[in-house]
Amino acid sequence: MSVRRFWYCSILIVIIFFHTQAAAAPARNVILFIGDGMGLEQVKAGGMYANGEPNTLCFEAFDYFAQVTTYSADSAVTDSAAAATAIATGHKVNNAVISVAIPGDGSQLQTLLEYARDRGKKTGLVTTVYISHATPAGFGAHDTSRNHYTAIVSDYLNQTRPNVLFGAANYITVSQATAAGYATVTDYEEMSGVDTNSVTYISGQFGRDQIPYEYDGVGDMPHLSQMTATALDILDNEPCGFFLMVEGGTIDWACHDNDEDRAIPEVNEFANSVQVAIDWATGRTDTLILVTADHETGGMEVPANNGQGVIPTVSWSTGDHTDANVGAWAWGVNARLIDGAMDNTDFFAVATMNEVGFGDFDGDDKVTFSDFAFFVQRWEQQDCQWPDYCEAADLDLSGRVDYEDLAVFAGNWLLR
Repeated sequence: MSVRRFWYCSILIVIIFFHTQAAAAPARNVILFIGDGMGLEQVKAGGMYANGEPNTLCFEAFDYFAQVTTYSADSAVTDSAAAATAIATGHKVNNAVISVAIPGDGSQLQTLLEYARDRGKKTGLVTTVYISHATPAGFGAHDTSRNHYTAIVSDYLNQTRPNVLFGAANYITVSQATAAGYATVTDYEEMSGVDTNSVTYISGQFGRDQIPYEYDGVGDMPHLSQMTATALDILDNEPCGFFLMVEGGTIDWACHDNDEDRAIPEVNEFANSVQVAIDWATGRTDTLILVTADHETGGMEVPANNGQGVIPTVSWSTGDHTDANVGAWAWGVNARLIDGAMDNTDFFAVATMNEVGFGDFDGDDKVTFSDFAFFVQRWEQQDCQWPDYCEAADLDLSGRVDYEDLAVFAGNWLLR
C-alpha cells in the first residue's frame, strides 16, 4: 500500500470511528438458540400448526437469514456433538467429539461459552434433554466422546462452570451440584421461587432424561420458554453481559421417531422461547440473537397445510440425521453477518465479531495503531476463506478485506 493510501485510510478510520461508535457498541449479550434436528421443513410445519401459514414463526421475521451447511470432519452427515462443536468453536471435528481437536492434536478448543466467561461475562446452558447431552456439552465441556457423560458433568462443575445449567438431570445429581456450589431446583415451582437477583450458580435438574413433550403435557416441569426467561433474569444482572445457549433438544428426539404430533409442538415451544428473548431484548442495542439448528433429522417434507391448530401432512425419509442445509436467523448487533450461504463453523466469528479479538491482531486485548498497521498490510486481499480469512483481517467474512472491514475495525477501536 502506498504512503498516501495509508494516511488516507488513517484519516478515514478516524472518521468512521466517530460515526460508528453509537451504532457499533459491542455485542454485550449473545443469545444462541439451537433447534436440535430442526430443518427448514420442521420450521415450515411449525408455522402452519401455530398460525395457519408457513414463514410465520417469530424468528422468521428477523431481517437476516442464511442457509447453513452442517457436515462434520469425517462425514457428510453430522451428529449433534460435531455440529455443536463447530458452532461453539469454529472448528470441524469428527462425529461424537466434544470440543477437542480431532482430527488434530486433541487439544481443547475454546468455546463461545469459555470466550464469554474469560471476558467477565456470565454464561448459561438450557435444554429440554439432559444437560450432559451432546449439544450443551459442545459449549461447556471437552471430551473425545459425547458418551463420557460423567466427565462432561465434571467439566461443567469444575472447569467451565456455567452460571446456569437448566435441563434434565441424567448423570448429574443434586448432591454433586450442591457440592460444586450450585443452588438446585427440580421443578417449575422451585425454579419460579428463585431470587434471580442474588443467585450466582444454579442447576435446574428437571426429571431424568428430558422435559416431557409439549404434546403430552410437561406436568410440574418448566416449559423451555420458562427456563429461558429465568435464565435471562439471572444472567442479565452481570454488567459485562452474558452468553446463553438454549436448545430445543426434544425436537430431534421426536423426529428420530418420525413423530410429527410431538415434533411440531416442540418447534412451536422453541419459537416461544425465542419470543421470550425478543421481548427481553426489544429496545436494546447491545444484544445479538441467533437462531439455528445443528442438523436436520428425519428427512421431513410438508406437502400439505391443514390449517392452524392441525398438524400438517408430513412425510419422512429416514429415522436418522440428514445432510440437508439448515436455517440461520439473526437479530441485533452484527446480525447482518448472517446472510446467503454459510457453514456452521462461521457462528463463532459472528458471535464474537464486535468484541475485542476482532481487530486485536497482536493479542494485547485492545485494538490500537499496531493492529491497524497489520490490517493495512492486508488491504484489498481477496478470496479470503476459512480458517484464516486472510489472517483474520476479513472482519465481516465477505471474502475480501475492504471498507466494510475498516468500519468493523473502527467500531472496535480502543475497546478493552
